[in-house]
Amino acid sequence: MKQFLAPSLIALGVLAFAPAQAATPVQIVWQGVDTAGTKLSMQDDTVSTTTPVTSNYATTALNYTYVASGDSFIAYCIEPEQPNGRAGFSRDYFADSFSGDQAQRLQALFSTTYAQLNTYTDKAAFQVALWEVLRETAGSFDATSGSFHILGDDATSAQVAALANSFMATAASYNGPALYSLTRLTSANLQDLVTATTITAVPEPETYALLLAGLGIVGLVGRRRLPR
Repeated sequence: MKQFLAPSLIALGVLAFAPAQAATPVQIVWQGVDTAGTKLSMQDDTVSTTTPVTSNYATTALNYTYVASGDSFIAYCIEPEQPNGRAGFSRDYFADSFSGDQAQRLQALFSTTYAQLNTYTDKAAFQVALWEVLRETAGSFDATSGSFHILGDDATSAQVAALANSFMATAASYNGPALYSLTRLTSANLQDLVTATTITAVPEPETYALLLAGLGIVGLVGRRRLPR
């Protein structure tokens, strides 16, 4: 099983988030799963290979809205054994962050895959890859074995597991910048969630220098064209 590393992210330390400070809870409403979702026959996050944590799980993205603004957003589950709560009801969550290896692996996974998720199978595989990254304790990452794994031997579960492994393999070799700001939304009694916000690129100092130089040239040309 392939070790999951993101060398450049580790070296740059772009994801070494500091622990979040105590904050006011944010109220969000679960609006349901992303229309349908891909059902996995069973999965387990213990060392057991026989007793699944959950079965017939509709695995996909989750739809939420913020109560304060009404804005909708997509989240993925961190704790499959916890409930979502009833759809349409407001719940209190606390915003937190990820740190260390988990932050690095999650960022690599989001940066390489998140924008390309289209089908329900894609989203289910991404969810499984997230669970693998966050819950695996065996030291390597494979959706079909280890302390977290898919137990189902049906074709759909096998397809999802294979795609999840391909997502993790791509992330393992990622050497690019962090493309998303990742937030962990935590609740004592409901599923913890992860959400992603696109990071807006900030121009490098060299870019500002080129811009100023260009403006200077334009100004010089303008002065030369003034009537004398």
